[in-house]
Amino acid sequence: MERRQTKTQLLSVSRREVKYLISLEDRLFLLDALNQLLTPDTYGGYNGYTVRSVYFDSVANDDYLDKREGVPEKKRIRMRVYHPDDEKVKFELKRKSYGRELKESQVISRADGKELLRGNYRVLLTYDSAVARFAYDLMTTRLYRPVSLIEYDRRAYTHHNFNTRVTMDHHLRYCDFCYDLFSHRLNFKEAMPKEDTILEIKYDRFLFKQIQELLGKCDLTRRPPSKFGTSRSILKQYYY
Repeated sequence: MERRQTKTQLLSVSRREVKYLISLEDRLFLLDALNQLLTPDTYGGYNGYTVRSVYFDSVANDDYLDKREGVPEKKRIRMRVYHPDDEKVKFELKRKSYGRELKESQVISRADGKELLRGNYRVLLTYDSAVARFAYDLMTTRLYRPVSLIEYDRRAYTHHNFNTRVTMDHHLRYCDFCYDLFSHRLNFKEAMPKEDTILEIKYDRFLFKQIQELLGKCDLTRRPPSKFGTSRSILKQYYY
């Protein structure tokens, strides 16, 4: 394969992240309050948007086992689209270390996304970025392959003066055996009750006071399910 390097959009974000599982009542309260305090994500607008991701893991399920055992340093490799007809795909390497998250995203073509699903990781070498080269080395030496597909509906908010992002994800669903990121016909399984919502807050250095006050009015005692872990329920049930 000819190695032609193409410079494309690369995004790197480092922030702290906290997650909670909230009720429908708290979801409605936060939607109303955040609409007045923050700016809805420009991609989805007021009504939000759908997120679909395919996760990869090694042949030894290293990333799943790290999550299951709660090690302080974890990683995820995934591809993400917002509609199955998208022509651009986000290829993401997400690393967590002691409560801090680093997410590096390389925008790739739809055709290259399909090649990755087939196990042809050499297409990553056509992108002139460190994250693509690192992912290629990792995925080829550790024998990574697609392992799960998840989808959910998201409302997202940001603040233009702070590196802060608040998301609320609900209707989490997944596929056991089909990893076709671009399919219009997927047989999903429900991953959690529809009245529950995963609240994620990402911020840098400090979380400003107005958001802290809002959170203080919600029940934040429940832990959310892991999207990646939930989508690999067969491993939990039959192997580990």
